[in-house]
Order: sequence, then C-alpha cells, then structure tokens
Amino acid sequence: MILILTENIVNVIPYIMSQKENLNESQCKIADYIISSPGKIINQTSKEIADTLNLSEATVVRFCQRLGFKGYRDFRLKLAKDQGNNSVIHVPEGINRDDSTIDVVKKVMQIEYEDIKFTLDMINEHIVSEALELITNCNKLAFFGVGSSALVASMAKEHFLHYGKSAYAEFEGLSQIVLANTLGPEDVAFAISISGRSKVPLNAMEVAVRSGAHTICLTQDPSSPLAKMSDCVLQVYRKDHSIDDLGTATRIVHISIIDALAVAYASGDWDRIAQIAASNRKNFKDYLYGY
Repeated sequence: MILILTENIVNVIPYIMSQKENLNESQCKIADYIISSPGKIINQTSKEIADTLNLSEATVVRFCQRLGFKGYRDFRLKLAKDQGNNSVIHVPEGINRDDSTIDVVKKVMQIEYEDIKFTLDMINEHIVSEALELITNCNKLAFFGVGSSALVASMAKEHFLHYGKSAYAEFEGLSQIVLANTLGPEDVAFAISISGRSKVPLNAMEVAVRSGAHTICLTQDPSSPLAKMSDCVLQVYRKDHSIDDLGTATRIVHISIIDALAVAYASGDWDRIAQIAASNRKNFKDYLYGY
C-alpha cells in the first residue's frame, strides 16, 4: 500500500506517473485517463469518470485513496491547483440560489440518498462484522459525540436500549469523561465524529482507552486522531457535493449505520429481542394510558 502525505506532492500528474507500477489494471486505466486529460478531470465528478471508463465509482475513490489522498474531492482540488485553477469547482448536483423550494428539497434528498448508497458500496464487511462482535460481547456500550454527533450518539443509545443492550450516552463534555471512566475491559466506547478531531469525543476516548475498554469510531477520516486510537474504524463516505457544510447528509449516513448495527445485533437473538420488545410495548401502554 502506498503511504505518503499528499501535502508533500509538488505536482500531481508526475506523481501519478511515478506510481503506475504500483497500481492494478483498473487503477492504471484511471491514471491514464487523468494523465491524458487533467484539465477535463477538474470539472468532472467521480461518477462521471467512472461512467466514462466503465468502472464503479468506488474504484475511482479507492484509486485516489491508494495514492494517499483523502478521497476524490481532495485529489481533484490538488489537481486543480496544479493546473492553475484555484476557483471553486463546479459540481452539477450543487444547490444554487435560484433553485425553487422543490428543487432544493429534491437535491438535498438526492444527496442524502447518494451518500448512503455510496457508503454501502464502499463499506468494509469485515470491519462491520468486527464492530458487531465487539458490541454483541460487551457488557456496557457507551456512545460519545459533540454537537449534532451527540444527537446521533443519543439516538444510538436509544436504539440499543430498545433491544435490551446496556447502552449509555451523555451530552455534556465532562459527563462524557465521567462515563468513559466507568468503562472497563468488558465494555465498548463508541465515538462519533465526522472529522475525527473533535475535542470532546477525543478526550472521552482517551479516558476509555486508559480504562481498558474496546473502542469503535464512526468517522469520515480514517487517518484522524480518533481513528488512530480506535480498535475498529467505521468509515463514512461522501460523494463530491459543492456544499461543503451540508452536514445533514453525513448525519443521515451515521444514523443509517447505527440503525444497521442495532438491527444486526437484534437479529443475533430474535426470540429474546422479541420478548424485550413485547415487554417494552406493555410498559409504554402502562405509562401512557394506565393499563
């Protein structure tokens, strides 16, 4: 595997040429296309390149990651700088000021759909299985996050609680540290952060690691500090959208992965989970209606 800090790459095209001997057939096909048309590439999405070359979009993204880039967007931005084009790259699916309300609604929902599908195409089954095994075998499952990731952590806690798992989550930073300090070798700390660099979950995970807990993280950056301290890294993938701060789409992917893990956990013991669900429904009725 090629390990290189892309900040040190002076010129992208010569770098790609120098690495061709390390690439497989599909990756060489992408490399040749980029080398022959670098000016065209900077205005294309990863899907457009994939369609042109009759490859999967996931193959294009993996090509960029194999060369040491974070993803296709990171690669394309550096290529654009090499070509003397530092302006914002046009992405067709971006939302424009002149869009109607229904256009915005459709585009946002399309972005969320594509991010979920893209993550599904890229997901590593072995890592998901490893995460599920840790969750299934742990005594206590604690979720950590800050901002909107804290909301995802809270939803995750509720999901697993409904399936009978001892799950915990705290919103306040110091409370997360206290929670992390209660964990031990039989427990799992699960941190959620898009960047993998948010201070609150990082601090909590550091405490969890010192306490001997197993660690899982859900992040977009597998090279982040959070990922480096985690036993299991669940990576979220995003397509290339022109709205960089559209965090809602990534949250939807986070929630989808949490949902999938919770249902997969439940599927391992349907009979017991069915009894818990029935008991929950009865307790809810007693609480809400008094019978």
